[in-house]
Amino acid sequence: MSLLAKIVEGKNLSFEEAYGLFTELKESGEALIGAYLAALQTKGYTGEELAGLARAMRDSAIKLDLGEVADTAGTGGDGSSTINVSTASALVLSTFTRVAKHGNVSITSKSGSANVLEALGINVRIPPEKARDMVEKTNFTFIFAPAYHPALKPIMPVRRALGIKTVFNVLGPLTNPADPAYQVVGVNSPELLEPVAEALEFLGVERALVVHGSGMDEVSPHGKTLVLEVGGGIERYTLSPEDFGIKPVKPLPCSSPKESAARIRAVLGGSGRREDRDFILVNASAALYAAGVAEDFREGFEMAREALGQGMLEKLEEIACLSKS
Repeated sequence: MSLLAKIVEGKNLSFEEAYGLFTELKESGEALIGAYLAALQTKGYTGEELAGLARAMRDSAIKLDLGEVADTAGTGGDGSSTINVSTASALVLSTFTRVAKHGNVSITSKSGSANVLEALGINVRIPPEKARDMVEKTNFTFIFAPAYHPALKPIMPVRRALGIKTVFNVLGPLTNPADPAYQVVGVNSPELLEPVAEALEFLGVERALVVHGSGMDEVSPHGKTLVLEVGGGIERYTLSPEDFGIKPVKPLPCSSPKESAARIRAVLGGSGRREDRDFILVNASAALYAAGVAEDFREGFEMAREALGQGMLEKLEEIACLSKS
């Protein structure tokens, strides 16, 4: 039985079959790629399948050794159209530890991480040697996914043509070539929490939080956030705004990368609206906890809050200048 027939019949793939599926995808024509992506999306995916696909993607990616780093990323596609908070929280996190932010331009949302970083003046299309230089000098670098995953080139046009969420939305946060030891991964559906957590455990992450908050692939500042913590097993719990020491506040909508960048810049500079500030801070807190910098979420929130306005804009300018040199 072919892999496609097996998926169409609703049967799950083994790790080895999922690994082989990626090889088949990158060598197939657009019609077959589209059929695979649609069939997988209909069936849903297991942690073992995600791990097999992710391992195959990592093995075919351009290698990048940055030492021990952290990453914050989401699957996108939650339809919330908020500021790009995972990127903002990664910038805050880099005040405390080394960050290799893996991302792309927008495919299923209004603003991908690459879009907002470019709007902040950062060159995201940098070679591996520049990425190493940046993380050494600023604690932050961006890994532009298409530049490190050449095997995805024939798949990207199909993703755009389909215009729906696919397994590659989920694989993005699992395939950072820098192999981060610490991660926060936001998922756009509670059904993805368990398979993504299982995949991260299978891939050997040291510590990760897989989160889904109030319908978003982020930690929510106004409602419940479902969390699966990975590291020596998988622990499930729920976070609320009170765990960060704040009153609930609902994130505001955002219409473009330019607007997202302006609002992020304001918060990093110590001003901005409370809706944006607390949204960034609860997510930065989760990242600080995942990276082992903060003991708990309330401490992480306070650490992140105290970092705002304390040279963050100067740091942002340093990152931007170095990325273009």
